[in-house]
Amino acid sequence: MTLDSISSQRVLIRFDFNVPMNQGKIVNDFRIKQSLETIKVLLKNKNKLIIMSHLGRPKEGEYSEANSLKPIAIYLSELLSIDVQLINTLDEEISFNNYEICLLENTRFNIGEKSCDELLSKKYASLADVFIFDAFGVAHRKESSTYGVSEYLKTYPGMNIKHEISTIDRLIKEDSRPMTIIISGAKVSTKLVVIKKLLNKCDYMILGGGILNTFLKAKGYEIGKSLYEKDLVDEAENILNSELASRIIIPSDLLCESKNITKNIDIGSIDKEDCIYDVGETSLNEIKELINKSASVFWNGPLGFVEKKPFDNGTIEVAQTIAKHNCFSIIGGGDTLPIIENLNLQDQYSCLSTGGGSLLTYLEGESLPILDKLNL
Repeated sequence: MTLDSISSQRVLIRFDFNVPMNQGKIVNDFRIKQSLETIKVLLKNKNKLIIMSHLGRPKEGEYSEANSLKPIAIYLSELLSIDVQLINTLDEEISFNNYEICLLENTRFNIGEKSCDELLSKKYASLADVFIFDAFGVAHRKESSTYGVSEYLKTYPGMNIKHEISTIDRLIKEDSRPMTIIISGAKVSTKLVVIKKLLNKCDYMILGGGILNTFLKAKGYEIGKSLYEKDLVDEAENILNSELASRIIIPSDLLCESKNITKNIDIGSIDKEDCIYDVGETSLNEIKELINKSASVFWNGPLGFVEKKPFDNGTIEVAQTIAKHNCFSIIGGGDTLPIIENLNLQDQYSCLSTGGGSLLTYLEGESLPILDKLNL
């Protein structure tokens, strides 16, 4: 069954509306907008929609105004030009009087959500006739609203997750070479397995952030006060001693800060007072050259400390270079998306993935239970 064939049903949908917020205001609406195609297809066929999502990390079982989905309901109403009713608790009647869509309050307010509690899963399932999963960003989580409910309702994939998976599969299965992979972030521990697995698939691997610093430390470079993971230096050293290590591009210079002074420093000249915050000018030009000769690019995580200028420069220039280059491109990781949208480049890539941890898990070849159920 496809979404087009579902009609006049009560449809329960799991989206990922875990968007960045600031004092009750939505900072980036990418994940919300990615839900619109699925919503519109289902509304066209006279379905009544019950939407689920989490937001943030509230204490389970307790209401938190800061993590309420009320701003999401209001914004979704504006986008669709129809009323989206917020349902505060699972005991509240969903009548569909004068509304066609409702949004359940934050799933993580419900006791048993994260443990995939059977009773909670059944409670969700009792609300509808069919379940649509369209939240790739939480596909790696076996929770009541992501997997548990699928045990009790016929379950189908939404439009966005089908597009994301088919596009990511192209990266994995097609021989689109040369391939450049950019992996960055604060912690190498969350991305070490995918670094190992993707080294075997790519021609060039570019590292950034705390991940790069850990590898620089493993190579014996001074990294000053820079963020790195001491416990994983030996593991990084093992990768650097492997036969595929030549594919990892080590920068020749870095943009650092020391005593509030920003300076571009050659990799061998960093001292104990310096803190690495971005790639240097020469290295950035080398990265752009690699991108421009690549047939495909996968990018996960901003290169530098993007919250503070000028350390967002490397990320901005990489985003612009990939957008201009006519290559197959997948961008994943929530921290990168706001920058891309601010640059108005969101339509210039093959796929902007809503997944972070789920995307990496999928690329690692690990099982994602809900995707197995959906045959994706």
